[in-house]
Amino acid sequence: MTGKNAIAARRAWGDAPEWVMALARACDESSQAAVARRISYSAPTVSQVLSNTYRGDLVQIEGVVAGLFMSATVNCPEQGEMARNVCLDWQKRPYTDASAMHIHMHRACRSCPLATRNQREDAA
Repeated sequence: MTGKNAIAARRAWGDAPEWVMALARACDESSQAAVARRISYSAPTVSQVLSNTYRGDLVQIEGVVAGLFMSATVNCPEQGEMARNVCLDWQKRPYTDASAMHIHMHRACRSCPLATRNQREDAA
């Protein structure tokens, strides 16, 4: 059975990327608002992604969705294998001296080749 979010995503995207369909399936299993909370974005952003009208950077959203709903992992140079969404979470954390791990990861993420910031700069 295909839910309304999956149908809407296919209609809006045509040949929708797998991560968009994973997002749609997650929304069909609960709600757009619940999924938005899980991925730390707003419900309107999730709706716009599904309807292919989101004008922001899809790289971050794709990474979070892939990590949470598709079991995507990366090989972190500092921590080893971790979920893609965890990697993205480390990248966006502000500097804090709360622990040695936070300091270490803040420094490591700034120069990491997996950092989405670095990937966008390379593409420009």
